[in-house]
Amino acid sequence: MLRFVLFLSFALGLCQTAAAGVVRVANGDCVGLAKAVAQSSSLIVLARAGRYSACSFHAQTGSIDIDAQGATFLFLVAQIEQGAAVRLRNATITALDPSATATLNCPAVVVGFSGSIFARPAICNFGSFSLEDVAITNLAPTGKIDGGSGGFYSGLLFSSGAMEMRNIVIADNSDVGIVQSAGDLGIYNSTISSNSSTVFDLSNIDPVSDSRTHPTIRIANSLLTASTGPVCRTQEISVASLGGNVATDSSCGLSTATGDTIAPSLSLPAAADHGGLVPTVQIGYGNPGYRFGVAQYCEATDARGVTRNAANCDSGAYESGGGLGLVTENGMNGLYYVPGISNGHYVSVQRIHDNKDVMVFWNTFDQNGNQAWLFGVGTLTSDRHVHALMYRNLGGVLQPGGSPTGAKPSEWGTVDIDVTSCSAAQFNYQSSLPEFGSGQFPLTRLAFESAINCGD
Repeated sequence: MLRFVLFLSFALGLCQTAAAGVVRVANGDCVGLAKAVAQSSSLIVLARAGRYSACSFHAQTGSIDIDAQGATFLFLVAQIEQGAAVRLRNATITALDPSATATLNCPAVVVGFSGSIFARPAICNFGSFSLEDVAITNLAPTGKIDGGSGGFYSGLLFSSGAMEMRNIVIADNSDVGIVQSAGDLGIYNSTISSNSSTVFDLSNIDPVSDSRTHPTIRIANSLLTASTGPVCRTQEISVASLGGNVATDSSCGLSTATGDTIAPSLSLPAAADHGGLVPTVQIGYGNPGYRFGVAQYCEATDARGVTRNAANCDSGAYESGGGLGLVTENGMNGLYYVPGISNGHYVSVQRIHDNKDVMVFWNTFDQNGNQAWLFGVGTLTSDRHVHALMYRNLGGVLQPGGSPTGAKPSEWGTVDIDVTSCSAAQFNYQSSLPEFGSGQFPLTRLAFESAINCGD
């Protein structure tokens, strides 16, 4: 018995030690967040979908992982020293609440060599800073931002250390200087869109230390659009494109020669809730970023946390048809029509379980012009082939003010659907009823399920 008690005490001690590095911060508790970072807690978990106004933290040592769980920072002030590595994920950063005050703590930056002090960023990184599944949206010069004596706010983020951005959305901002970097920077599967000024200001001069740097800049599988001005401003440095990028201009060092697409007319919708923990910018079939990503640099999931197509993912932070949205899975769901004929012939396909059951509805007419609504539950006999036994209801009567009664299902025949792509299918039918007979025709996709879309 004593051995068991000693063993239990030892085991509990191990559990407490393992959990000691995990700190949960209550909704809105900026003091708690700052304390957890100062203590170099290895994992800091914020309140799910919480709101944190004008928070500030100073990371001096250690490896710190902040899982925001979909929380929103109404502005964020942070200083990351050389001895610290901070990972921020599942967060939204947006404008400061006009009723709040943010005090900037970062060192002031200078203009060029021996320039004059002029401004302070909100977040400065001199160590290592990783942003994953983070949305920076609707930043605007609102609220009171205190830059201290002789300084003023110069933009959200400055980095002279190492920084990586994966599945990042920077969209719909009217602020200036969102990302200024004189250090190494990697941008992967990120979406930059609808911002009123240049987003990336990349330089080989560290405006804090007033010294030259030799940064390495890499961009892969990203969507970069500009509303006004260029997406990037590069000063005496070159950007290494890893391919899979789509941009409205070549300002970020992108070109067709490096496996990118320059699409000046590309326009993306506003960031919105498309599932997951952070806002994303949705793309779909036909967007130049669709299935354009280079497999080697595809993130495993998109910013919503749904699985990407590993062979050829989408460019940007949103994966069209992510998760079960592949055409061989739920991506076949939706409404189809028969091209080249009059309205009234529609086919709806819907997977209804996690197994291979598929519901099929066909709104059609018989050879005498009588309307027929056919339905059935079929089975996927292969990844793209549906075989369904179809029925139609007969004898139903709609009672005044009441529900239909008397309808009885009557066996009609069979339907076979071969889904050839996200936009097309082949439809075959066989009925024992002479007014229908048998036949085949192509189907064209009329509508996707918006939450799923489709991926070939």
